[in-house]
Amino acid sequence: MSPLRRLIHRQRQGRVISVAITGAGFIGRGMVYQVDQTCGMRTALIVNRTVERAVEAYALAGRKRADIVVSDDFGTLQSAVTAGRPAVTSRAEMLRDLAGLDVVVEVTGAVEYGARVALYAIEGGKHIVMMNAETDATVGCALKHRADEAGVVYTNSDGDQPGVLKRLCEYVAGMGLELVAAVNCKGFMDVQATPETIRPWAEKQNTSLVMTTAFTDGTKMNIENAVLANATGLLPDVRGMHGVATTCEHALRDCLATFRRSGVVDYTLGGDFGGGVFVIGRGDHPTMVRPYMQYLKMGAGPYYLFFRPYHLCHFETPLTIAEAVLDHEPTIAPLGRPRVEVVTMAKDDLRPGDVLDGIGGYTCYGEIDDLANAAGLLPMGLAHGAQVTCPVGRGCPIPLEAVDLGQDSLLMKLRGHQDLLADAA
Repeated sequence: MSPLRRLIHRQRQGRVISVAITGAGFIGRGMVYQVDQTCGMRTALIVNRTVERAVEAYALAGRKRADIVVSDDFGTLQSAVTAGRPAVTSRAEMLRDLAGLDVVVEVTGAVEYGARVALYAIEGGKHIVMMNAETDATVGCALKHRADEAGVVYTNSDGDQPGVLKRLCEYVAGMGLELVAAVNCKGFMDVQATPETIRPWAEKQNTSLVMTTAFTDGTKMNIENAVLANATGLLPDVRGMHGVATTCEHALRDCLATFRRSGVVDYTLGGDFGGGVFVIGRGDHPTMVRPYMQYLKMGAGPYYLFFRPYHLCHFETPLTIAEAVLDHEPTIAPLGRPRVEVVTMAKDDLRPGDVLDGIGGYTCYGEIDDLANAAGLLPMGLAHGAQVTCPVGRGCPIPLEAVDLGQDSLLMKLRGHQDLLADAA
């Protein structure tokens, strides 16, 4: 029985999946609405630093404001969750001990906060769905290991490019084809974009300056492909990938002419792909594959392009929630050890004393590379707040030895765990 049919069946039995959501920004608000629109699940708790925004998210989803319980008191929140009343808190640590929550969906995009939320969920025996590729690309392998030990599911989400591409990779591999490439489609990129230059666009779209800058300077796309690489073993062909300028009509030809080997993650730039993604597969059996593929309008082969013209972010996340709770299966999760890193690159000349502002800021952007090439370089997820101790030129990768990192942060402890996983492989 499909997950959707099982959710309908559970709804009829009154056994709905109870979902906690951390973050009430643009995507978080949409997530609350979509969970409440999905048969067999409901938003039970929203965690947000500004509780008024969480209340507004419930209201936009059709909940009555008078029914919403806003509190940082554990007992009050527990009573609300047990009674089925929508609850709001500013304290993420409540996720660990509150009973009656099946799964936590992390939607903030903040690296260290996302890691903390994931650990609270794991320690509390709840499944964790990360709509936070930033955390996943930085310490996802360590978090997945913790979740495995606790017997809960750690997964990134369907709807975002990594989850959609992972499903498409499985579809293509399931037909017996070799995976040649998984490709994210991007319309425009400017690695020098800053919150100031991108402000008019962000205000027009009603999205955050940080996230919009990270989209524009390519950091977000590199992070997304890192999540996919760590979950599949596909690797970037070169640091930052090629970024093939092409169109749907010529994508197969242009990508094959650009990629130097098989088994890569990359992206297209410009073109008419919209919000799509695609996977290239290879099947060269002269009688049992190529004639059939040509008959089915897929071309002469042996390379075939499988294009999905959309990815729908939070609209598709409920399927991941259902798979985690009902099947104890992740949609997309690290294979065990990290395969790639997102390296921090300088947006401008950096001098000793400068402080990096991290993802979506003025000082740096991120480019994916395989783990060996990234050795000794600053991971993008650790860049925020790092103080520069040596000069670094514009457009150059920032060495770890050129910055001062705090050693006692949660992220650094998780990175230590993750490094042990890599060394043990």
